[in-house]
Amino acid sequence: MLAALRASHEHLDLEVLDALTRGAERLPAVIEELQSERVAAGAAPVIAGEVVISTCNRLEVYLDTDRFHESVDLVVEAVSRTSGLDREVVALCFDAAMDTPVPEHLYEVTSGLRSLVLGEAEIAGQVRQSYEAARRDGRTTSMLHDLFQHGFRCAKSVATQAPVGAAGRSGAAVAMDRAAVALDGFEGREVLIVGTGAYARLGLAELMRRGASQVRVFSPSGRAAGFAERHGVEIVEADGLEAAIRAADLVLACSGRGTSLFPEQFLGAGSTVVLDLALHSDVHPLVRHLKGVTVLGLADLKLETEAQDDPALTTARAIVAENVEAFRVQQEVRRIDPAMAALRREVFDAADGEIDRMRREVSGETAEQLERAVRRILARAMHQPAERARHLAETGYADAYVEAFHTIFGIDISAGQGRSGAEIDGGEESPAPAGWMRADRTVPPAVQDLGAPATAAAPAEELAMAGLSASDIARVALRGGGCPAGYGPSGVGAAAGDASAADAPADHGSGADAPAPGLPASRLSPRARDER
Repeated sequence: MLAALRASHEHLDLEVLDALTRGAERLPAVIEELQSERVAAGAAPVIAGEVVISTCNRLEVYLDTDRFHESVDLVVEAVSRTSGLDREVVALCFDAAMDTPVPEHLYEVTSGLRSLVLGEAEIAGQVRQSYEAARRDGRTTSMLHDLFQHGFRCAKSVATQAPVGAAGRSGAAVAMDRAAVALDGFEGREVLIVGTGAYARLGLAELMRRGASQVRVFSPSGRAAGFAERHGVEIVEADGLEAAIRAADLVLACSGRGTSLFPEQFLGAGSTVVLDLALHSDVHPLVRHLKGVTVLGLADLKLETEAQDDPALTTARAIVAENVEAFRVQQEVRRIDPAMAALRREVFDAADGEIDRMRREVSGETAEQLERAVRRILARAMHQPAERARHLAETGYADAYVEAFHTIFGIDISAGQGRSGAEIDGGEESPAPAGWMRADRTVPPAVQDLGAPATAAAPAEELAMAGLSASDIARVALRGGGCPAGYGPSGVGAAAGDASAADAPADHGSGADAPAPGLPASRLSPRARDER
């Protein structure tokens, strides 16, 4: 079956998403480690393939799995290990679903319909890179291949037939629009770029296109020289950073290494616009409160033109629905492929035996003509059953066809078809959700609860938390408040804590080497607390 977990700006604030995505580049390897641990313990793997998408605004995992709940549990544990966060906090942050909601969500994501900047162009490329990385590593399956290929076609159709919001422009371009308004253009303006990654390159290209000529670059990781040589800009050394900040009209902060720019560096700077475009923010929160300094972060870039009644948006959603249906039909047809292959094998094996017998009785051109005639007749005879089987699958009768095929021919091809709730490894798992649900409702507790919950009225804290979003609850937990009763996977809010958490993760492509700065030690897994 197809399953997915998602965590994004749509239901988490960037503080929580920042903490969750640290170390995400290690997630595929850790999922594989957990699968190996299951096998070593005598259990079967639960995930046949996975694709991990990690961007500035989302962390999503798409799975080909036989067991929904166990696979969600495994991914939550993997993210706990890579991020250093308690397992219960991770479960609070993710939504999970299976079957039809999964392609619908992926196709909206790939088409830019769920981006922070509606319709932005970068996400399609990021999804493709994530898929290609999984394919190269051998982590995809035929179902995941089909899923993503339909997604890429969907994104292309939306971009050409129903451009919405930013109309295929990058987030960097939208950020520059905002900065250009604040600065009244870029000509003659001093610009400082902090970072040398993808956003730095996109930002510089936008700046050059808009007439900026006085651009300098500083790299916290010491990579400014190569960037400056390739792009023809000046270098700022570490001892000149403060002076460069104070001289700049625009600071493009996009290194993603965590806080690099502090309030004292801006003192006396005059009027400055700061674009903080890294998920792992480069700008200290107090910089926003300095007089004369305007900070625009990722959360500030959401377009005001995201009207839900936009005709282009309606068309885009219709394109998504068409591709979801096309994927569904394709998968239904694939379910009968083993039956058709088995039928062809039975028929042509019997024909081969008869042809061999005829070759012993006749020879030469006569034998060749007889063989061609037999194969033509069989191909013609097989055509109608194949077309009928395909039609039945397309109209939702794949299960009935497979059952009838088994009854008539005595060939069982149902094993491994990935049906929801199928009995696998000796047991039938709990029912999976019909739509998206929070992962802490699907993940079993890491430790058994001691005692039954009290039957008295819910405490005031629990009643207050009931009205909060997943992001609010997770943020309370991240800041040391703990999960209230009913919100952690254990149902009592006790920190699950896994003593086998992995080594402190490297940053999600940004160079950081520790959990989120300022994250309370109580919300880290035990090993991460020891390493801090």
